[in-house]
Amino acid sequence: MAHDVSVIGPLNIDLLIRGEGPPNWEAIPTWDGAADMEMAAAGSVGYTVQNLARLGLSVWVSSCLPDDPLGLFIDSALQRAGVDTSLVRTMPDTLGGIGVYMLLFGSRKRPLAYRLPTHPLWALEYTPEEIEKLLDARVLHSGGYLHYKDAWHGALRDLYKMARERGLLTTLDPQFPLFAMQPPWMPALEDVLPYVDILLCDENEARSITAESDLATAAKRMLDAGCGTVIIKQGAEGSTLYTSSITHHQPAVVLGELVDSIGAGDTYDAGIIYGTLQGWHHERRMLFASIAAGFSVLGAGGTQSMPDLETILTEMQR
Repeated sequence: MAHDVSVIGPLNIDLLIRGEGPPNWEAIPTWDGAADMEMAAAGSVGYTVQNLARLGLSVWVSSCLPDDPLGLFIDSALQRAGVDTSLVRTMPDTLGGIGVYMLLFGSRKRPLAYRLPTHPLWALEYTPEEIEKLLDARVLHSGGYLHYKDAWHGALRDLYKMARERGLLTTLDPQFPLFAMQPPWMPALEDVLPYVDILLCDENEARSITAESDLATAAKRMLDAGCGTVIIKQGAEGSTLYTSSITHHQPAVVLGELVDSIGAGDTYDAGIIYGTLQGWHHERRMLFASIAAGFSVLGAGGTQSMPDLETILTEMQR
């Protein structure tokens, strides 16, 4: 096979601004403080593909980028990380997405502001050649499926169906709509879930997808919709796996002082995909993914502190 993992989803820039702002909001207008600033190749799948490559997997990504310096930065960063970007489309006269994380006032996660891209987040249609390339893999993964309304019920859904028919492992991290949408979000997913082996989402997304407050009930709703396994990421509380016959909770793994949690869920996804490809039991997969996520929060963004495979395996033995 050409690659281990084919990944489809949005790519954008994360601008990470870290420092210590004044605790008193009234002081902000006159505050002139220094800050560390970094730019990272991110988006719904940017951290995931880089971390999959760092684990030694062969990865390519299908997405869209603007034809400008920011798009070139993302493409170059992914290539340096060992990701094949030959299926990334360059869109002229467009603006790329930017998430601005102003981590100056205690927050370690959410962006203060963002700019949505003016190009499609990924291809709405695939050529026969692109389909054959994407399906020449062991895994088909997508992140951010819910972001982009125009992509629902279309080419990506059809690609999942073909992937299942060809025996690929299919994984999906749908995330959330980039526009106001009342729960349940299930109508956007119900025709793709029957072709998903592993659905990954955080606890807030699970509740919004199903309009169920209880996570076990939410997981059952998603399993009943057709996916084989549901894994709900719960931040500091860890993660829980659900199948029709198994429920397993994995506590979060704390390895040091939190710098930020940006991309921790994407790193967890990479860990689950890696462990599944190794044929590991679900408990070992979840421990591996939790350790990888635990390392990722020790540095800025979702890849800076991601270690190599041997480091994670060594930590698993402790």
